[in-house]
Amino acid sequence: MRAIIVADGDVRPGPALSLALARPDEDGRGLPLVVAADGGALKAISLGLRPDLVVGDGDSLAPDRIAELRRDGVEVIVHSADKDASDTELAVHEALARGATSIVILGAFGGSRLEHSVANLLLLTLAELAEVDMALVDGSSTVRVIGVAGAGHAAMTGQVGDYVSLLPLSERVDGVTTEGLRFALTDATLAQGPARGLSNEMATKACAVRTRSGRLAIIHTQRELASG
Repeated sequence: MRAIIVADGDVRPGPALSLALARPDEDGRGLPLVVAADGGALKAISLGLRPDLVVGDGDSLAPDRIAELRRDGVEVIVHSADKDASDTELAVHEALARGATSIVILGAFGGSRLEHSVANLLLLTLAELAEVDMALVDGSSTVRVIGVAGAGHAAMTGQVGDYVSLLPLSERVDGVTTEGLRFALTDATLAQGPARGLSNEMATKACAVRTRSGRLAIIHTQRELASG
């Protein structure tokens, strides 16, 4: 089952967002599960998505909005503010508990607090997501992490010239081998810190990345909307 999680950060328009919203459910059983993280409920509604579930501590949803959502048949789970997980992490756990095998998170970045963006990125390294296809989508960019539990593999399609950045989220990533990228890597080691894997480019419309060990963030940015 596919799930869309809408967090309370910025939801920037772009081709990656459009693709995430337009992508059909893989098994043909209907619409994906929509889970909103607290104030992400308002972002979901603005995107035309009706939340199936809203979860969080309620600090970015007024009580009358929570009551309105419940009247509309939306399940709302309110946690104490004194909790050990972010609202977005709670949303991920709820999606997994409901059988999600593929998760896209929107609104993971931006907003007024940088630490939430970093925390949302690091959610991709959760051990329970090792067998789950999970990505963060922001405008023209899609972020995935491979190698959470051992060897990793990712395949992407796009346009020649799209950026593909490979950024280690562990001290080192070994056995990095790429196909279809302008600057090829063969059984290479990428160390955390140096920007060696930043801003590679797709040389063909399909590319792949494999690793032997270590956690690797792969950021695919469609070139037409990129800047800098």
